[in-house]
Amino acid sequence: MKKLLATVLIAVMCLPLAACDGGTYSRAEVVLGEAVALSVTAKGGSARAAVDEMFALAADVFDGMNLSKKDSLLSRFNAHNSTEPFEITEHIYNVLALSKTAYEKSDGAFDVTSLPLSKLWRTDTDGLHALRPDIEDVIGSAVKSLPTMEDVQNTLEYVGADKLDFYESGGRYYVKKTDGRTEIDLGGIAKGYFVDLCKAIADKHALKSCLIDLSGNLYLYGGGLKSGGDWTVGIKNPRPRLTYSEHFRDYAAAVQTSGDRSYVTGGDYQRFYYAAYGDVKSEDELIAVCHIINPKSGLPVGMEYDAEKAEFKTDYNAVCMAVVSAQNSALCDAYSTAAAVLGLEKGAELLSENGFDGLIFTNPDGGKGKIKVVGEWRFLDGYDKYKTDYEAV
Repeated sequence: MKKLLATVLIAVMCLPLAACDGGTYSRAEVVLGEAVALSVTAKGGSARAAVDEMFALAADVFDGMNLSKKDSLLSRFNAHNSTEPFEITEHIYNVLALSKTAYEKSDGAFDVTSLPLSKLWRTDTDGLHALRPDIEDVIGSAVKSLPTMEDVQNTLEYVGADKLDFYESGGRYYVKKTDGRTEIDLGGIAKGYFVDLCKAIADKHALKSCLIDLSGNLYLYGGGLKSGGDWTVGIKNPRPRLTYSEHFRDYAAAVQTSGDRSYVTGGDYQRFYYAAYGDVKSEDELIAVCHIINPKSGLPVGMEYDAEKAEFKTDYNAVCMAVVSAQNSALCDAYSTAAAVLGLEKGAELLSENGFDGLIFTNPDGGKGKIKVVGEWRFLDGYDKYKTDYEAV
């Protein structure tokens, strides 16, 4: 999950939250399950009509993809243990098409069929809710057992976007599996897809400025809401990891940017739980199990396997946060996950080769992390605190 206050925060201090003031209109609501909230502030043109149209669209887009609802279209497809065609909505079809692009461009690092691995590692929504670390007793709340590598290998047999076929026929849309056990989760790209649709609505209503935030998938439309010029974007430090109140985490950097761009983040800092082997004395000895899964190795990002001990351990060279920026929010969404899976250098190559800007941070636990800057970023002097905790490479 990518949340606004978790990683990327638009620093507009006078931003109204739910008011109509001088042609500016704002609205904020939960639109998917308990965790995904949409907040939109628009100015100029038909601001109110544009914002209300975006909220009306949310139900149309997300209802069929909501895995927290057992009777949603996607939940029923996942339970459909068959290789027969299954009818889907046009929105699901469009997201699958974008997912295929991201899968191919990232050499499989972004893969919407990783849900069985998430369930195995209990990093799906239900598992993470149950295993979330207890701030008062971090060590005591750590999980004492993890899946085996045999479990992982068995699950990988039915993971892979190449096991899906989707098509349009007679104005209707279908998807089918080559293995009935395959399941899909579109959460890593659907939010970006929706944000792109909102951008089209902003065009339609001739807005001057608009800030669209879908749980951290941001789109900055036009000029800044207050000045009409550049926007200021603050980037939260991914560490400390365990914090349920974002004010405990400082900014790693702040940048200035023109409008008509999306900013999306992926990282290990919020949706995770801790695991432990044996008698653990400190939090540093715990293994963080995050929600981003490498669909090739089958392991959560930030973990590696010690074959001699038959145990998992922390990978201190892993990516802990990737911030991706471009005009296409859906692919920013997917590539932020892919960059975390690919690692610092290969993740940077993916972004650079496809014309996306990025900031990729590695795990700073136990020392100083690294940061790779891809593309053009205008850092604000005095707000480039990443230089303290991260070494530019």
